[in-house]
Amino acid sequence: MTQLTMATGGKPARQSRTSGRGTGLALRLIGLALLGHVLRSRRFYERMAVGAVVLAALRGINQESRASTFERVAAWNKRQTQMVERQAERQAHRIEHQAERQAHRIERQAGRAERQGKRFLRKAKAPLTLDQ
Repeated sequence: MTQLTMATGGKPARQSRTSGRGTGLALRLIGLALLGHVLRSRRFYERMAVGAVVLAALRGINQESRASTFERVAAWNKRQTQMVERQAERQAHRIEHQAERQAHRIERQAGRAERQGKRFLRKAKAPLTLDQ
């Protein structure tokens, strides 16, 4: 026995009235008649034309929206690039200024060391006196 007949308690299942070959054919004929009626209908073509216009308008709006979004992103990217460039310039100026200050410090220290070395040499060349 099949599962269907077992589910009904072993009795043979009754066939539905809507599952016959004639019923399927009738449904197909009704569908074809409805399609023919729709295709002959002026209202159908008017609605299709309105739908085409609406789709074209929506497509145009979408393209404009995408273009303006792209422009905004490009402008943001340009601003970000300019900001990074300005930061890099400021950092380069800071490093340059620090290097100049360090160079001046080293020059001053070298000058002091040179003067101390000269003093030391003068003291070393001076004759020894009893005071020392």
